[in-house]
Amino acid sequence: MKRRATLALALAGSLATPFIPASTGPVPVAGAEPVFATPTTLDRIGRILVPVTINGLGPFKMLVDTGANRTAITTDVAKRLGLDYAKAPTVVLNGVTGSESVPAVLVVRMRAGDLVLDGQQVPVVLPHLIGGADGILGVAGLRDQRLVVDFKRDLVTISRSRFARSDELRIRADRVAGGLLGAHVRIGHVRALAVIDTGGQKTLGNRALQAALRADAQSQATVYGTTEATMIGDIAAVPDIRMDGAVFRHVVVAFGDFHIFDVWGLSDEPALIIGMDVLGAMDTFMIDFRLAEIHLRG
Repeated sequence: MKRRATLALALAGSLATPFIPASTGPVPVAGAEPVFATPTTLDRIGRILVPVTINGLGPFKMLVDTGANRTAITTDVAKRLGLDYAKAPTVVLNGVTGSESVPAVLVVRMRAGDLVLDGQQVPVVLPHLIGGADGILGVAGLRDQRLVVDFKRDLVTISRSRFARSDELRIRADRVAGGLLGAHVRIGHVRALAVIDTGGQKTLGNRALQAALRADAQSQATVYGTTEATMIGDIAAVPDIRMDGAVFRHVVVAFGDFHIFDVWGLSDEPALIIGMDVLGAMDTFMIDFRLAEIHLRG
């Protein structure tokens, strides 16, 4: 089964998607199985979904992706909306393993709670490249909001930025390419930049980080992205990852010359993408885009 590694959506020469400021409260979800905030366990990788209405239809379950500055929908959703993507103009989609020209359709309005996007040119991708979700809600372009994910209560909230609880561990972050948030980390004796990617299943590292850590491959695995291109990654355990006051232990990283590091300008210096194999093990995590902070609990 193809499993998604990470995602970055980009229109060639375009800026990050603008978002209208939103204020929305959490909506409880009934049932024993997680519907929106699925935690990472020994037998599965977590993911984050949010209900989104598109052109008044839906809701559709969209994957929340802090590693994407654009939003995308699947071909199935485009058909339900009556959007003729076969005749639509094409744009360049950059994924972890390569780039590809895909059609982009005009969406009049998308709404996730009080978060509203109007007049968006949205790339259309094949369903199997997103692992069963209806699309991707790219949130790297958020400026005044925060994303809160509570795995224990199965809640996902996008709301206005405000001061958080004092019992949360706060990690400082910086804006990097395309509005992404990156945190400075130490992995063993090596300093690196870590991009937080809620859309990525696995944690990935570039070759510069692998060389600095002298991390020999313990095995290899195929890495899939949001295009049909695939790559082989070197699998290796890394020393403790220290991010301000947080310490992540027993992390396994896939190293490779991944295309997305070139897109982000992060190929020459040690860098990694922290995916849901790590983030989904928290009780709660929050990203405040205005304050450029990552908050962890549990």
